[in-house]
Amino acid sequence: MSPTEPFIVLLVAHLIGDFILQTEKMALQKGHVLCWLILHATELGVITWLLCWSWTAWPVVLIVFLTHVVFDWVKARLKGHPLKWYIIDQLGHLLTLWLCAMWMAHQLQFEEMPITKYIPMSILVLFAAYLFVSRPLTIGMGLFLRPWQEELLKAKATEDVGTVTGLTRSGEWIGNLERFFVLTCVLVNQYMLVGFLVLAKAMIRYGEVSSPAQRKRADYVILGTFGSIGLAVAVGVLTRIALNSAGVVQW
Repeated sequence: MSPTEPFIVLLVAHLIGDFILQTEKMALQKGHVLCWLILHATELGVITWLLCWSWTAWPVVLIVFLTHVVFDWVKARLKGHPLKWYIIDQLGHLLTLWLCAMWMAHQLQFEEMPITKYIPMSILVLFAAYLFVSRPLTIGMGLFLRPWQEELLKAKATEDVGTVTGLTRSGEWIGNLERFFVLTCVLVNQYMLVGFLVLAKAMIRYGEVSSPAQRKRADYVILGTFGSIGLAVAVGVLTRIALNSAGVVQW
């Protein structure tokens, strides 16, 4: 069994537990209230065990539990830009999962992961990709744009730009749909459609940011658009590589 298979399974468990099932209250409290931290880490451990579906994988479940306890407790006490620690935290988890996957590939007597009897590996890879471009990248882009968002709000208060309005959480869902579309285009090898998306968004946003007084707003939109689309393209390319590595799809 290639380490890619257990890594994808562990990654799916991580994305579900750390993003999809984690509530906003849990995210805010886990770094300061021990019971919330233990609950979060236990949730990750249970999901990991369910997807691995083997008692012999208990060392991996234990490592997932302990790393989430340590990482989340330490991260809440670090100073500096939260985006830096968010990236380091996620890279630390990914490295941990890869090391666990290598151990599973060499120590567990599996020809394939048990879950692949019910869900093909290609579906798991695609599921992980679409999960990754939703909540994880939404949080990452929010942290990346936070300084400019604060600057934009200050400019609004001094009437340097027009009124900033929008539907509740519309930016989050627009970003998700945008990245879903871009990821799909990359997976089906239709990069030209990504260009059409950028053009369409520019036309739609033109009236909102065409005035010289709205330069800050225009810069903010450009940063968000290119950051979001660029990351979605990168995830799409990595997904294609993962599918090739797993031997389930040949592009």
